[in-house]
Amino acid sequence: MGWGRTVVGAQARGRWAIVLSVIVVLSAIPIALNLRPARAAEISPTVLKAKIAASRGQPFEGYAQSTGLLPLPSLPNLAEVSALVSTTTELRTWYAAKDSWRVDVIDGSSERDLYQTPTAQYIWDYGDNQLTRVAGDQPVRLPRAADLIPTTLVHSLLDLAAGEKTEPLAARRVAGVDAAGLRIVAGSADTTVDHIDIWADPVSGLPVQAEVTARGGQRPVFVTRFLELHLSTPGAAVLTPPAPRAAIGYSETEAPDILSAINRRRFGVLPTQLIGLPRRDAVDGVSAAGVFGTGLTQFVVISLPGRFGRQAYDQIATYGTVVTVPQGDAAVLGTGLPSVLVVRGQRTYLVAGLVQPAVLQRVAGDLSAVAS
Repeated sequence: MGWGRTVVGAQARGRWAIVLSVIVVLSAIPIALNLRPARAAEISPTVLKAKIAASRGQPFEGYAQSTGLLPLPSLPNLAEVSALVSTTTELRTWYAAKDSWRVDVIDGSSERDLYQTPTAQYIWDYGDNQLTRVAGDQPVRLPRAADLIPTTLVHSLLDLAAGEKTEPLAARRVAGVDAAGLRIVAGSADTTVDHIDIWADPVSGLPVQAEVTARGGQRPVFVTRFLELHLSTPGAAVLTPPAPRAAIGYSETEAPDILSAINRRRFGVLPTQLIGLPRRDAVDGVSAAGVFGTGLTQFVVISLPGRFGRQAYDQIATYGTVVTVPQGDAAVLGTGLPSVLVVRGQRTYLVAGLVQPAVLQRVAGDLSAVAS
């Protein structure tokens, strides 16, 4: 399949890594369905989940589209990331293996490419004629368009919602596939998610569409789906990034391990529990960040350094609601799905999750004592 070369861009900005990583665990709004009715074989949600889990190594190539209706404000320096959950994103994708894939973002006349090879990632900016080699792992990073393709997003959603109730859904025809469906039903009123609908090829288990509906909503606020899909192994040529040469710009950079950098500088550690929930580490060995809660009600907490903490508080206080706490300052921003909290004292803590703002207001009370 000879789709053109493209672009994926934007260097990670550390102070928003956790906030937007939680936000982009989701994606977009409904797209027109194929007219021909689906006739997928009946399959239980348990069996379909198992097939989806087993499909992580399935090669494919396709064209996907995601559209978001999340009312996330255009935060300073993060317009591109905010757009991932508030506009339509067009994606070409090729997948051969975990360490061999490519995702192109198509934006009008511009294209952006992200290549994963066995040795590194490469960012090819077609418009700027610039190739960047990114060395090292990226345990923490800002969301990117590649996270929105149905396969990646569905696996993230199933991991996040492990343990939640599932129900069967009627089959749906997606990108020529008579896809079987399942619904994940949120079990706690503390989460902003009402349900998540997923469709996958009943034979290979490859996810082809996902929709997320917020509590109280009548239609999905996020959907991602394939419009074209082929279960074939892409050729080596399409997975090989452009070679550095005199005619194009070339640079190398190391992927930032943001949480480890924060932990090494000892900006502060987290309590062992918040609002009665025990702490679980978000990244092994990083005491400055952690996860509390389980399933769709879990939330992430990170201790921020001085000026980043001040900027984060100012942004959330501007767009959200200031909360009264026993000590220091706190502000909460609710968007309908993810909620974000910043608590500021001698230390600053940022909290994000798919939980009700009222939950984070309770968290603010506990964190204010730790921050001061």
